[in-house]
Amino acid sequence: MEETEKWAEQLQAIEEKLGEAYELLAELQQELKVAGRKKEATTMNEPMERLARYSRLFAEVRGSWQETEGL
Repeated sequence: MEETEKWAEQLQAIEEKLGEAYELLAELQQELKVAGRKKEATTMNEPMERLARYSRLFAEVRGSWQETEGL
């Protein structure tokens, strides 16, 4: 159980970092839009979607561990 708890904490830390990266990309995207760089701003969509998807995936893994291990 201790090992699973450690892994869950590591995944949570990764999720937080992914969230920070997502926020930075969103800020950059907004700045690009304001600067009239629509094409460049649009290119931020895919990486932002991937970061969100990975974060959800890791949250699901942690959730399954919590259900299984009773964390």
